[in-house]
Amino acid sequence: MSRYFPWLLVALCFAIGVASRSVTESFTIFLPALEREFTGSRSALTLIYSLTLVINGIGAPIAGWIVDRFGVRMLPILGMTFTALATASASFASELWRLYLGIGLVMGTGGAMMGGILSASLLGRWFPARRLGVALAVAWSAPGVGAIVVYPLAEYMIAVHGWRYAYLVFSIVSACFVPLLLLLPWRTIERGAVGIVHARGSATAGMTVGEAVREWPFWALTFSFALTSVGVFSLVPQTMAFLLESGFDGGHAARALAIAGFLTPLGMIGFSWLADRGGRKLAALLAYGCSILGVGALALVRGPADEAWLWIFVLLFGGSQGSRGPMISTLATLRYRGANFGRIYGAICIGMGLGCFFGAWVGGLLHDWTGGYGAIFILSAASLALAAASLGSEAGAREKLSAPKI
Repeated sequence: MSRYFPWLLVALCFAIGVASRSVTESFTIFLPALEREFTGSRSALTLIYSLTLVINGIGAPIAGWIVDRFGVRMLPILGMTFTALATASASFASELWRLYLGIGLVMGTGGAMMGGILSASLLGRWFPARRLGVALAVAWSAPGVGAIVVYPLAEYMIAVHGWRYAYLVFSIVSACFVPLLLLLPWRTIERGAVGIVHARGSATAGMTVGEAVREWPFWALTFSFALTSVGVFSLVPQTMAFLLESGFDGGHAARALAIAGFLTPLGMIGFSWLADRGGRKLAALLAYGCSILGVGALALVRGPADEAWLWIFVLLFGGSQGSRGPMISTLATLRYRGANFGRIYGAICIGMGLGCFFGAWVGGLLHDWTGGYGAIFILSAASLALAAASLGSEAGAREKLSAPKI
């Protein structure tokens, strides 16, 4: 087997993420147009995105069970199919509940199939501990890189042709991926590298779900996912609307968010490289510190004259936004790799789904209740600080386990 084959699988995970997750994450670009179309409250509209995220998390154990029972190949095929159906149905939605069904339920299910479960289950079969973090970071960076194209493209299509047309185009692109995925050599892909994959039913098959949930590391990783998701998704769906209300041009705001998306994969890979080199706790705390400072910078934006603070937000928050996902995935893979990994990691991802749901929904509620964004900034920063403490504890424990015995 070519030594480049594992990195081809990283490229596969990356391409799937660009084609699917970028579309899901582009909801923030659609939000102002949907608000004008359906004249609903902000919380009613962000609830659509919240539903997408919570289904994404709740569906993770099902995705993990599919991996453990039927193999990895089913996940991307099902995921891309659901994404195509979701965006197609959204383009014809005439009532708000249809968006809850299409973008919320169906797209959330597709996201569960193509999120961290897919990349961790697939790449965990091919990469040793010293290289796994960077490999997962590249895969996780796909939505950020995809945002460079998807966000401005979505903004352009919405401005010129309308949001329905934009969703229809995304549906066609997603559908084109399904036959390509069917042609891949899945038996070879699922076999894994010698010495990394444990045989099912062997003495080294790893922990069971019951054993995992009785120990603190499981909950440390779960809480990290949940609190990080609250911190990020209470803010991100509101960012485009916040910038528009602050007086920024829509195209300029979309480009700023696209650049934040461009910086996200660089931060993911950089922080994961630091973590793989023995600084897992330092990398985690540094990433959270950058995000909290980025939230503070955005809170100082009052109008176009404060553009410097906007770009500080783009640099700090964008550069660290997705870095915790690969860290949590890496720590989970190193601790639970084995025949039951899919179900254990899927259970951990429930925290991410619930946190995303709570963050996005409560962010909308706080805006409706207060008429501003100050409470959202406070919630985001506080959640990120608590998540830093949780992930830092498990990252520190992993460093102690990996330290050479004297």
